[in-house]
Amino acid sequence: MTTRIRPTVTLFTSIPDIAESLAAACPDVPFLVVKDAALGGFGGTVEFDPSSLQFETKTALKQAEILISEPAVVAALMKHDKASLSSLKWCQSTYAGVDPLFNAGLTLPLRWKVTRFAGCFGPPIAEWCLARIIEHERSFVATARDQGKKSWAGSREQVTNYRYLSSLTLSVLGCGDIGMNIAKIAKAFGMKTVGYARTRRQALDVGVDEYTTDLAHALQAGDYIVSVLPSTPETRRLLSDNALYASSKAGGGKCGVFINVGRGDVIDEDSLINALDNRFISAAILDVFDTEPLPEESKLWDRHDIIVSPHVSGLTQASDVPKVFFSNYERYINGEDLQYIVDWDKGY
Repeated sequence: MTTRIRPTVTLFTSIPDIAESLAAACPDVPFLVVKDAALGGFGGTVEFDPSSLQFETKTALKQAEILISEPAVVAALMKHDKASLSSLKWCQSTYAGVDPLFNAGLTLPLRWKVTRFAGCFGPPIAEWCLARIIEHERSFVATARDQGKKSWAGSREQVTNYRYLSSLTLSVLGCGDIGMNIAKIAKAFGMKTVGYARTRRQALDVGVDEYTTDLAHALQAGDYIVSVLPSTPETRRLLSDNALYASSKAGGGKCGVFINVGRGDVIDEDSLINALDNRFISAAILDVFDTEPLPEESKLWDRHDIIVSPHVSGLTQASDVPKVFFSNYERYINGEDLQYIVDWDKGY
């Protein structure tokens, strides 16, 4: 019997413990772990300067056939030196979103395959969203502020006026895996759920009470509106200008709370502030931003009606990587089609 050659997998990532997790799960796969002071970061934030890479790092990356890395790292490498990944055939992203590859001005499609890190982020992002909804309804921030002042129910108007989740509707913009997980957990708390998608669905999925292709209807229906939309030509600035007017009471909506765990470029900063100032929406809970890290001069920091979170709602856990990667690794060495491959036409 001929033994299949198992190609080396090169890891160049800021996410800790991925190499150890992969090696423990499949010890017969050869790994090359590349570390360089030019690459760092935390959570969803990547800090990378390709101009300061060591010679050994550049050599290893040029020789890599299979690479596991962040999309922002790959985009920066290619923008700095088009030949930096000259031997690459397949890149496994460590993130679900790969928009840095589309936004770097690279010539697309790339000559090698890119697969998204999909199927793992739904539960943690759903937990984050529901935690934020409960936090907002029950005024946990006000309670913490009262404790700091040693004031018993000092914010009594806030902490005593809340609604049951079972009386509220959650509109989910984007009905992929993450959106469906958010809808399911919302249903577990008794919320009504409305799913917005670009194409009609013939049947309801578990956790969704209603589908719509009408964005205005989804915005009108939601007491809470969560965007899980990716960054594509169709979604960029989708909620900018006066799009959120439909959520206002004057526009037939409920003046809902806007939550964004998708991509920050779905709405620009000025439009978001305008929506809050004009009561199109009552508050915004944001984990993603048009520019990350959020600049210190951003007007969003000082708003009492905005929660700023540093892109941490769904982080890549090292323990999740083997089950996503190895399925595709076996497909790759067998010459089969890879799962979660990036569609350069659709933008994700």
